[in-house]
Amino acid sequence: MRGIFRPLQARLARMLPVRALPPERQRYFHTLSRLYLIAIITYVVDLIPLFWLLGSRRLLAVSLVGLAVTLVAREIHRRGYMSSAVLLLLGMMAAHMLSALQVYGSGRGFELYFALTLLITYISALDQRLKWLVSTGVLTLTAWQLVRDGASGGMLAPGVANAVLVVNLATVSVLFGVILRQLEGVTERLEVSYRRQANHDALTGVYNRRAALKAVERAQFDGAPFALLMLDIDHFKRINDTYGHKCGDRALCHVVECLRLNLRDEDMLGRYGGEEFIAVLQGMDREEAMGVARRLRACVSDTPYETQSHGTLSLTVSIGVAVPREAADLDALVALADQRLYAAKRSGRNRVCGHDIESPAAREAMREMPLAFAPSRS
Repeated sequence: MRGIFRPLQARLARMLPVRALPPERQRYFHTLSRLYLIAIITYVVDLIPLFWLLGSRRLLAVSLVGLAVTLVAREIHRRGYMSSAVLLLLGMMAAHMLSALQVYGSGRGFELYFALTLLITYISALDQRLKWLVSTGVLTLTAWQLVRDGASGGMLAPGVANAVLVVNLATVSVLFGVILRQLEGVTERLEVSYRRQANHDALTGVYNRRAALKAVERAQFDGAPFALLMLDIDHFKRINDTYGHKCGDRALCHVVECLRLNLRDEDMLGRYGGEEFIAVLQGMDREEAMGVARRLRACVSDTPYETQSHGTLSLTVSIGVAVPREAADLDALVALADQRLYAAKRSGRNRVCGHDIESPAAREAMREMPLAFAPSRS
């Protein structure tokens, strides 16, 4: 089958080069791609055998032409010319149904396919004004066929006429069900995609600031123990200024992978802004969280980023740790963790701070931490 249509595909490829589609039109592309396949199956499984059994050479020929036109329309659609492809499909469907009504008249269920053309019209990528024009034309044709005497062609015996009506009713019902199910699947996928885009950072894939703060709020509302970490990549601006933002973006993703490797599935990691991140450690007190924070710091420090053209970049992070019992509310908790983060930076970077900087415990913890070095090339 592919060998038969390969010359046609090659000719279409020369006439219609592949056109890139903007993201907002991708939904139409994937939705209608399945509709062309459904139309091809309908021709092969239903319409061609039906008109062959009824002995109508004219409608059998129209069905074969319709199958060929649908294959061409599908190829045009695949090349990105969606409006042209759907107009070709709708025109063929209308011509096919008009021919059937002229031969067998109304009341045999062929007029039901006009409702199918309306459904395809409204889910297509056609311009709104063109949709109204096509819809008006379809409704006019339907009304005209219903009011005229459509029994001008070969009459069918009552039993055969009823059987044809049942077949058409069943076919249209199945097609409506399949198309609507496809639309439901597209809607579900779009909903999942939009929800992910709304909650996740596009670059790193972790939660964005809004979703991260909601996770902190939920953890606080649940009342279970948790710890909050604020993390910031040291001297990150130097990387962007020296090696460019593309290298900086990749370095940012490298740090995120280091952090993910040392967090549990139940923990939450989000991008708070720029090179600053926030993490929620479920079920941990401050000392346990300090241990995790030290492990995160060590992993980033011990895992330099291998660039494609700039050698090796040494990266470090500074981390502030806070727990709910130290703050009155969510804002105060985030602010406390943020204060400790910058206290770690002021103490030399590449450090973890989980106490007030003036306390003896904080000074002891700071002395135990290694000094940080700026990103270097090796």
